[in-house]
Amino acid sequence: MSLSGLDLAVMGAYALVLVGLGLWFARRASRSTADYFASGRSLPWWVAGTSMIAASFASDTPLLVTGYVRAKGVWGNWAWWALGTSTVLSTFLFSRLWHRSGVLTETELSEARYTGPNAAVLRGFKAVFWGLVYASYAAGAGAVTGLSKMTEATLGWNRTEAILVCAALAAAYVVASGLWGVVATDVFQFAAAIAGALATAFYALKAAGGLDHVLASLPAAQTALLPPLSTDSPTGFWTSPMAWFLAFAGVQWWAWKNSDGGGVLVQRMAACRNERKAVGAPLSYAVGHYALRAWPWVMVALASLVLFPVCPDPEAAYGKVVATVLPAGVRGFVLAWFLAEFMTGVAQFANYGASLLVHDGWRRFLRPQATEKETLRASRLASLLVIAGAVGTAFCTDSVTQGFEMILKLTAGVGTVYLARWLWWRVNAMSEIAALAAAIPSVLLAPWAARQLHVPEGSALFGLLFVIGSSACVWLLATFLTPPEDRAHLVAFYRKVRPPRWGWGPIAAEAGEVTREPWGQALVFWAMGTAGIYLALFGLGGLLLGKGVFGSLWALGLGAGLILYLVRSIRQGPGPGAFRKPLIP
Repeated sequence: MSLSGLDLAVMGAYALVLVGLGLWFARRASRSTADYFASGRSLPWWVAGTSMIAASFASDTPLLVTGYVRAKGVWGNWAWWALGTSTVLSTFLFSRLWHRSGVLTETELSEARYTGPNAAVLRGFKAVFWGLVYASYAAGAGAVTGLSKMTEATLGWNRTEAILVCAALAAAYVVASGLWGVVATDVFQFAAAIAGALATAFYALKAAGGLDHVLASLPAAQTALLPPLSTDSPTGFWTSPMAWFLAFAGVQWWAWKNSDGGGVLVQRMAACRNERKAVGAPLSYAVGHYALRAWPWVMVALASLVLFPVCPDPEAAYGKVVATVLPAGVRGFVLAWFLAEFMTGVAQFANYGASLLVHDGWRRFLRPQATEKETLRASRLASLLVIAGAVGTAFCTDSVTQGFEMILKLTAGVGTVYLARWLWWRVNAMSEIAALAAAIPSVLLAPWAARQLHVPEGSALFGLLFVIGSSACVWLLATFLTPPEDRAHLVAFYRKVRPPRWGWGPIAAEAGEVTREPWGQALVFWAMGTAGIYLALFGLGGLLLGKGVFGSLWALGLGAGLILYLVRSIRQGPGPGAFRKPLIP
C-alpha cells in the first residue's frame, strides 16, 4: 500500500506533537526520582484515570480484540472483560491500602509488609523478574508485536524495520521524561484513540454494507455476548466454550498478577494526590476500559469478517481494513495513532520496569547512598534496557493473543498470595517466594497432568485450576513451615495501612484503637461497581448488535445509574440513609 502525501503529513505532524509533548516534561521529570516514577505524587484523579485508559489502548489491543472476535465471536473478549471484576475490587478495597502504604512501586511493598533477609531477597528478585523479564515480555509480546503486524499490513515494512523504528520513537521521549511524559502523552492519546477507533469503525462498516448488513451476514453465535450455554464439545466439557468462559469469568479474575491492582495501575495510584483520588482513578479506568473502549474495535472485527472472510492471521485483519477502506488523511491519522499507541504501550512498561530495577534493585542493594542525579541517570539507562528487552521479545513472538494469555497463565499462581498478603496476617515473605518459585514449574507440568487425567489438550479451565492449586499448595505449605513475620513489624503495618480486620485478629488486638474502616460497605460498592460496568457493557453491546432495544436500554441505564452513584459516593460520601459511614473520610 502506498501512502498519499496527506497521509504522510498527518503522520509526521502527529508524531512531532506526541514526542514534543513528552519531551516538554523532561525538565520536570529531572527534579527527582519521585517525579520520574510517580509524577511528584501530584496527579489529579482524572489525569491518572485517563492515563490508565489510554495505556490500555496500546497498539496490540485492537488486534487482540479482532483475533478473539474472528476466532470465537464477540464473547471471546471475556478473556479480558472478566478482569473487570478484580479491577473494581482493587478500586474499592486495595487502592486505599496501596496508597496508605506509601510505597513508590509495587515491589517496595515486600519490605513494607515483611521484614528480615527473606523480605530483602524477595524484593530484589521481584525487582529483576517483574522489572526486566515481565516488563520486557509484556511490552514486546503486546505493543511491539501488534505494531509490527500493523506496519507490515499497511506500510509494507518488514518485521525488523517495524520493530526497530518504532522502538526508537518510544525511547526518544520516555527515557527523558519519565512518568510525566507518559501521562501527558496518554491524555493526548486518549482523545486521538477514540477518534481513530470511531473513524475506522465508521468506514469499515460503510465498506461492508452497513451495520445491519454485517449483522445479517454473520451467524448469531458470532455476535453473541455470551458463549453457548451447552457444555457439549467433540472432546468433552473441558474444551467447550462454557468451560473456556468459566476459566476467565470464574477463575482468572482473582488469579493473576494484578488481582490486587498491581503493575502500572499501582504506579498511577501512587502518583495521585490523596487517597480519595487514588480510588477515583481506577474507577474511571474500569468504566472506560471494560464497558466502553472495545466496541469500535468489535465493529471493525465484525466488518472484517464480511470484507475478508478468509484471513490466515485473524489479528492482521484490522490492518487490512485500515489499508484498504480508509480514505487518505484518515488513514494517515489512524496509522499515526497506532504508532503513538505503540509508543504509549512501550513507554508505560519501560517506566514501570525501570522503577523496579532502580528503586527496588540498584538503589536498594547496590547504591543506597546514590544522589538524585545518579539515580535519574540509572533510571534512564534502565528504561533503555527494558525497551531493548521488549525488542528482543518481539522478534520471538508472533501472536498478540498467545502473548496475552501466556502472561495470564504465568501469573495465575501468584494471584492468591497477592490477595492473601493484604487479608491475612500469617502470610510471610516465604509465602510469596514459594508462590513465585512454583509458578513456572506449575505451568510446565499442567499439560502432563492433563494427559494423566485424560483431559483434552488445550483446556484453559483445567490449566488454570492446576496452576492455581499446585502453587497454592506450595505457598501454604511454606507459610505454615516457616515462622510468621516479626510481631512488632506487623502491628506497625496494620496501624499504618489499616487492612480489613477479618484475617488480622491477633494483630488488630495488639494494635489497640485503630480507625475502623467500613469494609463491608466497600464490598457492597464492589458488587455495585461490577454490576454497573457489566450492565453498561451488555446494554451498549446489545444496542449495537441488535439484541433487543428495550432490554439493552434498561441495562445501560441501570449500569450508568450505579456508576454515577458510586462516583458521587467517592466525591461526597453516600446519600442520607444509604450507609452509616462514608467510604473515605
